[in-house]
Amino acid sequence: MIRAALALALALLAGAAAAQEEAAPEFGALEGAELSHFLTRSFDEYALPTGRFTREEKPVRVVEGAVREFVYRLEGETSTLEAIRNYGRRFEELGYDILFECAGDECGGFDFRFGTYLVEPPAMRFDLADFRYLAVEAEGRAASVTASRQGGRLYVQIVAVAGEAAPERMTPAGAAPAPRAKPGEARLYEIARRLTEDGAAPLDGIAFEAGSAQLTAESGPVLDEVAKVLRANPDLSFLVVGHTDNEGALTPNIALSLKRAEAVAARLEAAEGVGSGRLIPYGVGFLAPRASNMSEEGRALNRRVELVLP
Repeated sequence: MIRAALALALALLAGAAAAQEEAAPEFGALEGAELSHFLTRSFDEYALPTGRFTREEKPVRVVEGAVREFVYRLEGETSTLEAIRNYGRRFEELGYDILFECAGDECGGFDFRFGTYLVEPPAMRFDLADFRYLAVEAEGRAASVTASRQGGRLYVQIVAVAGEAAPERMTPAGAAPAPRAKPGEARLYEIARRLTEDGAAPLDGIAFEAGSAQLTAESGPVLDEVAKVLRANPDLSFLVVGHTDNEGALTPNIALSLKRAEAVAARLEAAEGVGSGRLIPYGVGFLAPRASNMSEEGRALNRRVELVLP
């Protein structure tokens, strides 16, 4: 009901359900599994992991073509091994060859987790203590299967690529249409899409003065777009969750992340048409990273604020 109330997001994503029906996976799903994520792109690239990841080496094969993503979740005790064995058999029946298979540390553990593509939670959840991976290939096709258990559920992510040429989309010379979407509109679409699909949206572009909860001037355009989402859905409340990198002790990082979440919530509630009492700030410090804290790039990604549907 909450996500159905996201009228703006649903309008932007009209037709997604029909596309999902048309793209039913030929490789099937485990009995009783529920589809939690679906995305298709007519032409894109995917870095297919082909060996054990380390800090120094991340073996991948970049494949291009039509890309489809599926995530399934299954209640019960089905193991990651059972899932991988079932999908391995199915792909072999479809003419694929096994390219690489691993489990846990055999895959590279932490380096594998943060060096490979994973659909973000809640659609896909991942536990370093219990996961397996399978890569397969055939002529002009490739796919990966990642299975992990968390919270009494099995999660299975499949990325399938059909190696097709990029579609011809060029208009005649001199007839290219003017851009229709401004950068802010693209950001608004992305926030709405993430809330609809995942129940959470990182507010990329929001920044703070170093070591403080003072918002920078560059944060203004992002906050304006978030306010539009809130005005479009006046009956909904949201959590505003602050995150930090892992530099320093946990307790002060949690305090800082909470202050930053409070600053964002206060700025949004002060926006015209948003109103008070709809945003609940939380701070979790560095307990929920979205990238490795081993590099400055990863730490920068982890210093963020997210809008979350409760």
